[in-house]
Amino acid sequence: MPQPQVETLGRLRCLSQFNQDQLASLAQTLTIETATKRMRLVERGCIEKSSIYLLRGSVVTIAADGKEKAFESSPRGDITPIAKIRPSMYDVDALEDVRYLKIFDQQLNGFARQTEAVEDSMDVITIEQGDEENHLTIQLFQHITSGNINLPSLPEVAQRIQQAFSQSSIDAEAITRIIQSDPAITAKLIMIANSALYQGAAQINTLQQAIVRIGLEATRKQVITYVVKELFKSSSTDLKTSMQRLWKHSRRVAAFSRVLAKQCGLFDPEQAQLAGLIHDLGEIAILQFVDEHPELYADGKKLMGAISSLRPQITSMLLHKWNFTDELITVGEECESWFRNPGDQADLCDLVMIAQYHSFIGAAEIQELPPITKLPAFAKLGLKTGEPEQIMAFMKESKAEADMIENLLGAV
Repeated sequence: MPQPQVETLGRLRCLSQFNQDQLASLAQTLTIETATKRMRLVERGCIEKSSIYLLRGSVVTIAADGKEKAFESSPRGDITPIAKIRPSMYDVDALEDVRYLKIFDQQLNGFARQTEAVEDSMDVITIEQGDEENHLTIQLFQHITSGNINLPSLPEVAQRIQQAFSQSSIDAEAITRIIQSDPAITAKLIMIANSALYQGAAQINTLQQAIVRIGLEATRKQVITYVVKELFKSSSTDLKTSMQRLWKHSRRVAAFSRVLAKQCGLFDPEQAQLAGLIHDLGEIAILQFVDEHPELYADGKKLMGAISSLRPQITSMLLHKWNFTDELITVGEECESWFRNPGDQADLCDLVMIAQYHSFIGAAEIQELPPITKLPAFAKLGLKTGEPEQIMAFMKESKAEADMIENLLGAV
């Protein structure tokens, strides 16, 4: 099978941070694949972590409910992936003879690391999930599609807040009337208003004063933050450790999201913090389901691999159920797609992705990630922490603020 041209790889937005020599080396590891009319490129439920890039012809994606969407190749312009989320929620069939590229996520991550380490050696090894891990992933996927995994509902006070903000006019007095029915949230908002994030000259003593100081939109996000924290609590001894690990990670990513939002000046820090906090929210529903069926999922290490594969879909489903914005849903779906590059301007998902990258610095996970300078999100955010010494300087400078935000979230 033929190898792709460098010009073709240059049209893949995910490869925007690679130079011509690097693309030429990558081309040697790839082949252009073909399919005839009615052939299936991707099966619904496929867990293979790869992306399909259509070079010529047209395909159709078919959802479980039979809904179809056609895609055609673009002879000029960017080439974007088709049905990228795994496990795939769609069958992907050729409508005619097609040519396409398949690139494995692990393959691209490994190549990116090698471009930083050894420019003249580009042998890439693709690492697949083991059979048992595949089986676990498929099992969990089947439970998802059959509706066996229950997604938590948004508590009443948060629902009322969301409904109030959907109206054309809203004020602090109206929001106060809704929130004061929940003494715990009331106390937390007053505490936050008196924290270093918002503290003014005078001490705040009432809920309405706190809402005025924080601001209406920020109050809504703080209420959602409180609600989200409650989801991480569990009476199960086995589940408690996993929930605490996930809550710690979520708080850390939320803290870095807020810090980076202030640094790059492109996003509302409150929105960034909320996005960082909810980016892995679907894992809670999966962990609760697994806790209820321990006999199905005995191997914790393999289970975490399966959860990692399914977390974006469950997070998306949960955020859809809660009527979150498309912007936040995209964060849940794509914030670990390290080479995503849907447009020229940075979006909130780009910010949370880079925040999550920083949260892994010093941890084992960083060894599996591509260099930060190869991530399209990093370039679009305009940050200056690409070199190791710059990263460490940023981590040192931002530590106090990030720790303060993380501790405040822990107290919410």
